[in-house]
Amino acid sequence: MKSRALAHALLFALLALAYSWAIFLAFDVWLIPTLANQIDASLVAVVGMFGHFLGMAGPALAALIMWRYPASTLRPAWNWSRARYYLGIAAAVLVWRGVALAAGALETSNELALRNPFESYLWLLLVGGLTFGWVAGMGEELGWCAYLLPLLAPTFRKIGAVTLSGIVRGLWHLPVVIVPLILVASQDKASQQALGVTVLTAALALVVSNILFGAAMGWLWFKTESIPLVGWAHQWFDVARDFGLLLAAGTASSDAAMLLWSVGIHLLGLGALGWLARQEFRKQKEIRL
Repeated sequence: MKSRALAHALLFALLALAYSWAIFLAFDVWLIPTLANQIDASLVAVVGMFGHFLGMAGPALAALIMWRYPASTLRPAWNWSRARYYLGIAAAVLVWRGVALAAGALETSNELALRNPFESYLWLLLVGGLTFGWVAGMGEELGWCAYLLPLLAPTFRKIGAVTLSGIVRGLWHLPVVIVPLILVASQDKASQQALGVTVLTAALALVVSNILFGAAMGWLWFKTESIPLVGWAHQWFDVARDFGLLLAAGTASSDAAMLLWSVGIHLLGLGALGWLARQEFRKQKEIRL
């Protein structure tokens, strides 16, 4: 059973990476640098956002293929869950992001500034994040949660499934992080050894971070089995991370704000891992009794 589950998970990962990496590399390596010399930077940001949304469909496409052909797991039913969960997630994320930004403003008060909320591209980014971002978030979580967790949990238990899913999730994000690093390194003519260390460090950081973030999404999945709700949580995390400046009255970010936001999210993931471990411990204890 373990080898079969791992084989299906590996095939799923290859399908997701093949599609998404092709999209990410096409946009980040070719299209965006090309447009940067031809159009306004704000429009480049919009193109980049929608390009990443397109790439985020990779896990969903891979899951749909795996559900149909190898038929490794049953496709979960579409469950909306309760409306108050949607409101609670959005409120909690916005409050936490606001706290982080306020902490950054207190540390460096000279950075407190209002940005023009009527800049069209900012509103386009925000509206896109709140609409297409939800669809894109569901696209990711359709693979990471709705496909991988039911596939892996029966043999690797919930905490093992979340960990393996988080590893795949982290490596899947690699081009988004390393392409800008490679472009900067190529301009500075960094050595291949230094570039290799940078890539490995980024990969390790992504794996650890996504295991923790994936644990939070996995906790929500195991509690509700709701694809749109998990996608909603993913979307609000992305919105708060990327567009928190606009949502929190345009306050400028700082190292303190970024640190507080990151620490809070990772502690949430640690809490989710602890909950999963506790659930497994109780289950095993009941079996022994």
